[in-house]
Amino acid sequence: MTSHDHPATSYSLAVDIGGTFTDISLMDRVSGHVWRAKTPSIAADPSRAFMNGVEAVLADSGVTPGDLAQVLHGTTVATNMMLEAKGARTALVTTRGFRHVLAIGRQDIPRKANLYSWVKPPRPVPTSRIVEVDERVAARGAVLADLDEASVAAAVATLRDMDVEAVGVCLLHAYANPDHERRVAEILRRELPDLAITCSTDILPVVREYERSLATVLNAQVMPGVSKYVERLETRLSEAKVQSPLLLMQSNGGVAGTEAIRSGPALTALSGPA
Repeated sequence: MTSHDHPATSYSLAVDIGGTFTDISLMDRVSGHVWRAKTPSIAADPSRAFMNGVEAVLADSGVTPGDLAQVLHGTTVATNMMLEAKGARTALVTTRGFRHVLAIGRQDIPRKANLYSWVKPPRPVPTSRIVEVDERVAARGAVLADLDEASVAAAVATLRDMDVEAVGVCLLHAYANPDHERRVAEILRRELPDLAITCSTDILPVVREYERSLATVLNAQVMPGVSKYVERLETRLSEAKVQSPLLLMQSNGGVAGTEAIRSGPALTALSGPA
């Protein structure tokens, strides 16, 4: 079978990168024919294994890069960064009085753990890298205290001295009214343009401060690494004359484009069959 047997839009390519091997499948959606390839993963640069596999399956099938309709990718890059604590050095901005939400967490412990010997695991962002701003929003979204931008300016100065690479912003009840949170993020992006900034309302706009704070800092931590990885993939695909969109698998089983993944890389946690 050659690339001319069916319309160019009939070919879908899927790549899943694991710790040992990278698996690639190419499917002709018209005939149902599938070609497969397997190549060793490259921990130092997973995008190289990605392209090695793509080149192998295209050579086997006779399909050209320009014939691909879409490229789907399941990756554990974000998951591995979280599990191995290899993400960016991150800080958190929160409402004054809620600096210890991450440290407190929940009152429950793992069911099989010993109540007297269980030790709470370290948080992804220590309390020393959590700064507070003055504002207050009620649970239904009413503004109880306006955002004090002078306190935001003070937070910016503190963050500058922390030598961080990413910042999460999670304000109390922002899921009900995100205005203060978005304004804080706007100021941070303007004053600290080299840092990756994440808003909780863009990642997990739900009630429960601990879970929302945790999701926000995890997203901020993996944002620089995942963004660089996606950029490398796009560059390599472009150099290989692949013009179809790159779609990355999310933890909910759906896919998203590269711009969405750059801003919400935590959505790829547990992505892929692995």
